[in-house]
Amino acid sequence: MSRTTPLALAAAGALVLGGCAARAASVSEQPPTPVTLATAAAPPAQSAYDGPGTVVPRHVYKIAFEVPGRIATVNADVGDRVAAGTVLAALDGGDYAAQARGADAQAAQAAATAAKARNGARTQERQAAADAVAAALAQRDRALAAQRLALANKARYDALFAGGDVAAQQHDQTLAAARDADAAVNAANAQYEQARAQQSLVRSGTRDEDLRAAAAVAEAARASADLAGVTLAKTRIVAPADAYVESRAIEPGSTAQPGATAFVLDDAREPDIVVAVPEARMAGIAAGTPATIRANGAIARGRVERVEPDADPASRTAQVRIRTSGLRLRDGAIVDVALGSERTGGTAAVPLGAVVTDAGGGSHVLLYDARTKTAALRAVRVVGGDGERAIVRGVAPGTRVVRGGAALVKPGAQLAVVPE
Repeated sequence: MSRTTPLALAAAGALVLGGCAARAASVSEQPPTPVTLATAAAPPAQSAYDGPGTVVPRHVYKIAFEVPGRIATVNADVGDRVAAGTVLAALDGGDYAAQARGADAQAAQAAATAAKARNGARTQERQAAADAVAAALAQRDRALAAQRLALANKARYDALFAGGDVAAQQHDQTLAAARDADAAVNAANAQYEQARAQQSLVRSGTRDEDLRAAAAVAEAARASADLAGVTLAKTRIVAPADAYVESRAIEPGSTAQPGATAFVLDDAREPDIVVAVPEARMAGIAAGTPATIRANGAIARGRVERVEPDADPASRTAQVRIRTSGLRLRDGAIVDVALGSERTGGTAAVPLGAVVTDAGGGSHVLLYDARTKTAALRAVRVVGGDGERAIVRGVAPGTRVVRGGAALVKPGAQLAVVPE
């Protein structure tokens, strides 16, 4: 076995140290890697929901007669455009018209009776009552005068009869005359009081309770007449708005059944869009939420009009109705709808070239350190993108990242930032 001398070991050690120094010098002498940088931006707004929508009429009207009768005329057919107020169909309303005229007549009679009670006695009636009082007073005065004369005769004949100067028969006649005069005064007083009471009634007019009763009768009669008029108007059905006739279910000569749909009309105004949105995506969607509608290469803006109350429990979707303008589409057409906007919290947008994928499928970006002019790997999760930028979690907006040359950069290597 050979023996190594100290001199040989020293020479070998010097050789090894010289090789390491040479390699270190070669590394330090490598030029910096040229790169371009980008700043992570706040993520763009994203729709709360994207999906298909269906064009539907703004309103659908189901028109029916409210009273029975024979259908006399039908004035509209399927496909017709009808203006608001157009008479779509009418019943033979002869019976209803006669009932309305009779009710009007009864109302007029009741109103006249109430007016008579309210106005009280006429001038002629007041004068007649005053004349009756005057006549009764004059009659009472005559009766009182006759009574005084009869009493005087009675006193005189009483004295003569006591002296035997007149016969008993004459005395009896005087007594009877006095009694008749008393009765005549009583009768005249009663007639006078009756005339005064009648005059008081004429002056005071109708009693309050009678006035209220007459007014109530007149009001009831007027209400009956109004009801008859309303019923007569129901013998015609009219279009509630400008619309198109979608369907017609009646024919002239047939009998109308109250409540049975006669016409279905679609609103002629610009249609709405209805979107079935899953319950899980309804957050942030309410009346007033902005909407973007795309159809046939055209784009229109709109807003959520309302969320329909009749959600589908089977599919767990809500019907969202959108009001828009500028889309000339037929009912039933399918369009693309983007509802609302939201930002994904905790994310940033970076250029696609800044994202590096390793062999295991993980994604990273290189964070640039301006002090050391190096970059460090940062693991991220890609949550979206638009073809030019990637939306990632793990990087805050404002962070400087390596954009061009990221795949060639090694962590810790010196970098030279060059312009785009």
